[in-house]
Amino acid sequence: MPFVIDIDPIAFRLGGLAIHWYGIIVALAVLIGLWYAAREARRAGIDAEAFESGAWWVGIAGVLGARALYVLQRGLDPGMGPLGFFMIWDGGLSFYGGLVAAGLALAVFARRRHLSLARLADVVAPPAALGMAIGHLGCVVSGDSFGVPTTLPWAVVYRNPGAMAPLGVRLQPTQLYEAVAVGVLFVALGAGRTRLERLGAGAVAGAYLVGLSAIRFVLFFLRDEPPLLLGLKTAQWIGLGLGAVGLVVLAVLVVRRPVAAGSLATPEVGRS
Repeated sequence: MPFVIDIDPIAFRLGGLAIHWYGIIVALAVLIGLWYAAREARRAGIDAEAFESGAWWVGIAGVLGARALYVLQRGLDPGMGPLGFFMIWDGGLSFYGGLVAAGLALAVFARRRHLSLARLADVVAPPAALGMAIGHLGCVVSGDSFGVPTTLPWAVVYRNPGAMAPLGVRLQPTQLYEAVAVGVLFVALGAGRTRLERLGAGAVAGAYLVGLSAIRFVLFFLRDEPPLLLGLKTAQWIGLGLGAVGLVVLAVLVVRRPVAAGSLATPEVGRS
């Protein structure tokens, strides 16, 4: 039997403003991600005050970037009016848009504060995975990011008229797949952090990009979205680019590691 979701996406109303479960869960994901990032910054020896002063701006940039790419891909509902772009609580965010925007904001912050971008990226990568895993639970409730039709017994069926998914259709629970997969990535980054850090600054972030792009590349074959080029969807092409960046970072660190180790030994001259 499929799993039936008949939850009203609107949690409550403040006057004429509808507050959606999606917005509440995403806000919670951002707050938990920021809290965990601050904790990781302290562990890495980064000044907490300096880090926290930029963390909120990076988070805001990420949310706005996520909304911008979503709007660019799908457009806004004309009924939302001129302020519809900012109504993120009503659903509609693209994770890769948020990731790229947050990365650019992090680079600006690192430059202004004279901090290592690679070290900062290592700090924020695991919290980003944690926040993403939590945030996708909001997609489960709202019906956003829904999958293709399926006959699998664990399919989901949406009944509430406010859901973003088509009603009464057995769909792949891609939102739940992604939440679980990225949650596993978060755990894996934590378990392998010590080994990755031995490679050098940027290794944790590189592994995150590779893992994330692999997860999303596979799952987007199950997402109900039109292909962009050569049968691949927009997120898959973006993921391939980000995954390539992660692979290059890891490859450079692996190549440099033995060189750095060998440079510690000074050859003895003049002895026979």
